[in-house]
Amino acid sequence: MELFLSFILSTLISLLLIPLLIKSAGFLGMVDEPGERKVHQKAIPRCGGLGLAAAMLITVLLLLPIDTPYRGLILGGAIIVVFGALDDVLNLHYRWKFLGQFLAVLLVMQQGIYLDYLPFNGIEPAPKWIAYPITFLFVVGVTNAVNLSDGLDGLAAGIMLMTLALIAFLAADSGGWLPVMALALIGGILGFLRFNSHPAIVFMGDTGSQFIGFMVAFLSICLVSDVHVVLNPALPLLLLGLPVLDTLMVMTQRIALRLSPFSPDKRHIHHKLLAFGLTHAEAVACIYVLQSVFLVAAFCWRYQSDWLVIGGYLMICTVILALFFGGDHLGWRLRDVEVGSDRRRGFLRQFDGLYKGARVYIEYALLLYLLVMILVMSDKIDAFSSRDQWLLMMVVALVGLVKKPMSDALVKLSVYVTATFSGFVLTTEALGIAHIDSVVNSFLAALMLVTFLAIRVTRRSVFTLSTQDMLISFFVLAVFLLADTKLPVGILFKLLCMAYAIEYLFTFSLRRYRLLRFVAVVAGIMVLSLLIQDNTQSVLDAAEQLNG
Repeated sequence: MELFLSFILSTLISLLLIPLLIKSAGFLGMVDEPGERKVHQKAIPRCGGLGLAAAMLITVLLLLPIDTPYRGLILGGAIIVVFGALDDVLNLHYRWKFLGQFLAVLLVMQQGIYLDYLPFNGIEPAPKWIAYPITFLFVVGVTNAVNLSDGLDGLAAGIMLMTLALIAFLAADSGGWLPVMALALIGGILGFLRFNSHPAIVFMGDTGSQFIGFMVAFLSICLVSDVHVVLNPALPLLLLGLPVLDTLMVMTQRIALRLSPFSPDKRHIHHKLLAFGLTHAEAVACIYVLQSVFLVAAFCWRYQSDWLVIGGYLMICTVILALFFGGDHLGWRLRDVEVGSDRRRGFLRQFDGLYKGARVYIEYALLLYLLVMILVMSDKIDAFSSRDQWLLMMVVALVGLVKKPMSDALVKLSVYVTATFSGFVLTTEALGIAHIDSVVNSFLAALMLVTFLAIRVTRRSVFTLSTQDMLISFFVLAVFLLADTKLPVGILFKLLCMAYAIEYLFTFSLRRYRLLRFVAVVAGIMVLSLLIQDNTQSVLDAAEQLNG
């Protein structure tokens, strides 16, 4: 449950902090103005990185003991955040950025995290005079690569989310602090993507892009050094394949033209995709696909030889570069003008009652599911003390008092948490009730069908799918292919049905769904109470064993 709590807590903190930071962006001086190299046409806050970084750091500090080498990684991440925030406010010279990165990387390496096993070096650890410089170049390179690749809504955050998911999956069996940190960062990024999917209302800025790049680089090093030494030591190259390729390609072209490798231009992969006539969302989706090729290769070749991993990486890069340079030479262009329709077509539009009836069905189906979860969880919580009762009333009152965007985020998160937890609770094995799995799955399948029908008769300007849905599709496919038990598949199915239903429902301001909002928050609080109760009991049991 510690991994689940890490993910949920970080997501919650991120969802709460980022709206507050958006409102304070002008006061903080963290606003991204439009410019020649920018694709946005109006000023947008760039404080989202502070929110996702704070969510990850706070979660890890709450759940993990302060110990090395984890302590050094947290302190190094904090240094990156400080210099990144200064850059977002003051537009620092790149030498100051490198100073912050130098201090952060040096601190982490001194705490024992570095590439001690290198390709073509056998099973013996490399000497520090070789391992330290290679680690420094790799981490600084990845940090800046992610920073430079952050050019479209949801781009850098999305590809790093995919990489972190694979890191967490490979490290989960070994336990320890690595999967907890990976899931905490995933939660922070997901909370940020809620506001960053196109059209974005907030950017992560250098604070977020440098922090994510820095943390993912070191987490990938930890994966092959401390957690799974049997994994190929060159695996981080595939895990971070596309940002590394993009940066090397751009800098090589700049140097060839006798320009500074750090000079701004429009030579990045996402710029080329836009030049080919792809829309904003299509360009991001295409980059997700390219990064998934590297990640699939990383998973399939994780135990293979150094020659295969590095040779495979170079082969994938060669194919991608050939496609882009061939497209430039041949003048590929998908379209000149984006053509879209406001209303989805189909015979379903002739049914006048379907548009409103589907919304009513979704609302009360969600309400019924949450009430059943509250009833089941009430038997599992030991007891609500008077303090817990007061806390419950205060949180519910807070949701009623805060403004709608933030309260909506809390309600949605409560539904996500409850839906995920129902994968553990509403099962035949947990309840001892025959056929409960079939009943629950049939109920949710009907909900998903009605939600799909509702989307088909709703104007695109009201509700449409985004690049986040493509990320979800990748995760669904990965779970179905990699899961060795039915548990993760069932959990994901329940989460998807509930998530799309609540996301669709809350696009409308015609009704306030007051009862649903109240019930959702109560259910979310009860899930967190169970998680904290379970985590506290685990700590007490561990302390008792040590004392015994």
